[in-house]
Amino acid sequence: MNLRSFSVAFDPKPIPCIASSTPNALAQPTLIFTHGAGGTLTSPAIANFSTGFSRQLPILCFQGNSNLSSRTNMFSAVIDDQKTPFNLGGRSMGARAAVMAATKETQCLVLVSYPLHTGSQLRDQILLGIDPAVKVIFVSGGRDTLCDLTRLEEARLKMQCRTWRLVVQGADHGMDVKPKKCTEAVRVKTGEVVAEWIKANDDSRREGRIFCDEDGEVQWTGWEGAEKGTTDSPKVLQQSPAARKSSSDLVTTPESKAGGKITTKVRPTSKKRKSTTDSTHAPDKPGSNQAKRTIHPGHNDSLDRENVSGRTRAARRAQFP
Repeated sequence: MNLRSFSVAFDPKPIPCIASSTPNALAQPTLIFTHGAGGTLTSPAIANFSTGFSRQLPILCFQGNSNLSSRTNMFSAVIDDQKTPFNLGGRSMGARAAVMAATKETQCLVLVSYPLHTGSQLRDQILLGIDPAVKVIFVSGGRDTLCDLTRLEEARLKMQCRTWRLVVQGADHGMDVKPKKCTEAVRVKTGEVVAEWIKANDDSRREGRIFCDEDGEVQWTGWEGAEKGTTDSPKVLQQSPAARKSSSDLVTTPESKAGGKITTKVRPTSKKRKSTTDSTHAPDKPGSNQAKRTIHPGHNDSLDRENVSGRTRAARRAQFP
């Protein structure tokens, strides 16, 4: 992978940038991306996403401050420096800045962990102002407390542009998942999927999921055909497969059909070991599943109800052939 560090002129100080690409990639980046309010260029969340994206397409990430207006102006400065219309994106506060910096030349917006609300306060006004020609992809964690999936769908219904949704099951706002060892691979996969989406996206397939399976492997379902505005069982998506497995013994597995839908299968329960105790020692109960005994004429059935050994019972039964 090729990494190039440079700075873009900006007042009061230059903007640090890192361009990432494969050796044979185009010189110009296809996505300008920035981190969240408390992040940096080396923060794992942005570094992992950039690694995955650059395997498919070149990307430029820049360092900003925690001021939304200033971050928006930084986007403009980087765009002017590169002298090419780009796709814009960011995570968390950086995603909001990307929306505000979008121009008529912007083709796609990549909004990772978009902070749609803070408590009961909904922040969707700038989303409603996005140009209808722009394509938008939301990359959201199923446990993100700043972007409830149902409220995101409500916002998508009101937006004039086309939108896609990539849900990372079990992920929080920082794209951390359980088990922890899956987190880096999940973040890298989100970058790969977004890059592939930029290269080719299908209006008829706008829903996709990434999850970590029970073996610790990252799975991508592919794009599904759900329309914009469907809630797609957000309560299920907010739990990781590992959590669902431990709580309800369900295992999530991808189907091989086109579209990659996820189904849940009930794990079969283990068979109970047969008791070594003679079943005839226990008294019969109404409605029990014990086999009916054949009673010979003259047989004293009360003997079978006594707690006696098999040998004694056999001897007594011999008296009543």
